Amino acid sequence: MERKMGAGTSRSTSDLVGEIEDLKSKIETIHGRISEHQREMTTLQGEVAQMEATRRSLLAEVERRSRPAEDVHITDHALLRYVERVFKIDVDALRRQILTDGVAKGIEHGASTITVNGIQFRVKNRSIVTVIGSDQKIHRKKSKAHHRGRRPERDDINAHLADYYNSDGSSD
Repeated sequence: MERKMGAGTSRSTSDLVGEIEDLKSKIETIHGRISEHQREMTTLQGEVAQMEATRRSLLAEVERRSRPAEDVHITDHALLRYVERVFKIDVDALRRQILTDGVAKGIEHGASTITVNGIQFRVKNRSIVTVIGSDQKIHRKKSKAHHRGRRPERDDINAHLADYYNSDGSSD
């Protein structure tokens, strides 16, 4: 069974079937190579992702190590532990020395500043937040009452509280 194909070429059915089989074989080969390349591509994508993560990590490390010197600091906690452990200072004893019964009463009654033996304890939210020694200059914010020529009521209350807590004969 021969078929005539244009311009004087003729092919047999078996030739056509052979060509089709050849084409199918080429398709299978190409499909196999595509699958192989896809596996390689997946592996390479994984490697690229790992390398990208490593690159980001290295960049972050370079950034961390390149920060200017002013970013270097010691926390108050570390400084306190240094004083406590290197100089062998009993910090809890210092707390007890500062937070006497009289100072605690002043804080409980709402004092914002408590002065004991010339040392001022500044209080905020029921906590002593700073200590000003007798030899240090006190920087006071001027209140609106001060600008109007009156002494602020809070200073009067603090003065009375300090007198009250010092009048009980204790040294706090």
